[in-house]
Amino acid sequence: MSATLQGTVTFQGAEVNQNVVLRFFTPDTDTELFKACAPVVAGAFTIYGIPAGTYDVGIKSGGYLSVLMEDEVFTEGEDTNVNFGELEGGDITGNDRCQIGDYNMTLNNMGHNGDCRGYAGDWLIPQCPSPPPPGGACYGYVIS
Repeated sequence: MSATLQGTVTFQGAEVNQNVVLRFFTPDTDTELFKACAPVVAGAFTIYGIPAGTYDVGIKSGGYLSVLMEDEVFTEGEDTNVNFGELEGGDITGNDRCQIGDYNMTLNNMGHNGDCRGYAGDWLIPQCPSPPPPGGACYGYVIS
């Protein structure tokens, strides 16, 4: 048996349904243990199959900077509710930084970086499913 993540997230300047990628790290390190992805519908998503444990959890979506939540506890057979807040826009180049190459998109976020900047690895997961229509089933899964 494993744990379930019930997550919420919003996207700066947009009410969109899109995929998010989550990276689970050993707390206080940049050691990635596994990834997951999920479609976000109406600001919410669910990921099943998370191994029990305590993790720092990073979330990111295309065009947005990452957010890192620290020391999230996942207990076998239970739901863990995490509100990731709002993802700031502006990461057009996909490097988790808002730099001159992203300038035309987000003047307001210039100079900001995502919480997980510099962590080894990438955010791209081609297996991530397309978001379902509003009111459709919404769940994600652990992929590595």
